[in-house]
Amino acid sequence: MGNILGKIWNFIKLSRVQFLLGGFLLYALGAAAATRMVNVNWAAYWLGQAAITSIQLMAQYLNEYYDREVDSLAENKRTWFSGGSGILSEGSISPKTILYASRICLTIAILASAMAFYLFSWMMPIIIISLFGSWFYSSPPISLMSSGWGELTTSIIVALLVPLAGCIMQGGYPTTELLLVCIPLILVHVAMLISFEFPDCEVDQLVGKKTLTVRLGFKKTIWVADLLIASSIAFVAVLFIFSKYVAGWMGWVFPLAIWQMVMMHKVINSPTRKHYSLLTAGGVGLFSIMAILAFFGFIL
Repeated sequence: MGNILGKIWNFIKLSRVQFLLGGFLLYALGAAAATRMVNVNWAAYWLGQAAITSIQLMAQYLNEYYDREVDSLAENKRTWFSGGSGILSEGSISPKTILYASRICLTIAILASAMAFYLFSWMMPIIIISLFGSWFYSSPPISLMSSGWGELTTSIIVALLVPLAGCIMQGGYPTTELLLVCIPLILVHVAMLISFEFPDCEVDQLVGKKTLTVRLGFKKTIWVADLLIASSIAFVAVLFIFSKYVAGWMGWVFPLAIWQMVMMHKVINSPTRKHYSLLTAGGVGLFSIMAILAFFGFIL
């Protein structure tokens, strides 16, 4: 019994629940844009959520499988949000088991998506793009995570397509209001993914994993991340000043955005595990709080 519970717990750690919560949040954001969370079609809501979460789990398992060499070498720099779960390096779950789990999630995603297609035809391009981008983020022959396009592709899926799925599954259509909320979220999400790459950059370079950080180098990548965050906040500020769009609510993250930009430069001068942890946590916090504020902007 203890062995079974141990395996279940290892699979929970492998699934990186902290990232799955983001999928729930962004999907709820889209549903809120369509319904203001009033008279929600809960059957359709949870069907769409099942499709999104199964795709997310599939991508997570594939990333653990194909990135296991990097994760084992970068173990001493692992943070709560970077460096993988560490389960494979412990040997408690075999790589083959994780690959099977990803295929099971793919099957569930296809079944849930087929039912979603039947209800709302606009879900078809969203699910197809999400499945393709999530499967080939880590998987050969494309392996987007090493192409220099993985960060942008993932951010578009998470910060744009997932909210659109939440909106469409409630019978809504993408509105200007929702799209204007998604633009700054995409920018900050890319910056967040860049922060995840910093602790693993040396190992990524060693094994030939050409992430955006490896391609540009630390200093250039930091300025790219700073520009992304600054552009996001500037975009929100313009909306806040010149319109009544709910994106203006996200302006309250301005102090955290400044702190995150400072941490980017601090990591270069003092690359300690503590600073890596603060940087990655700050990236997640900035993105998550912006999404939460936008959610409450819609329902209030």
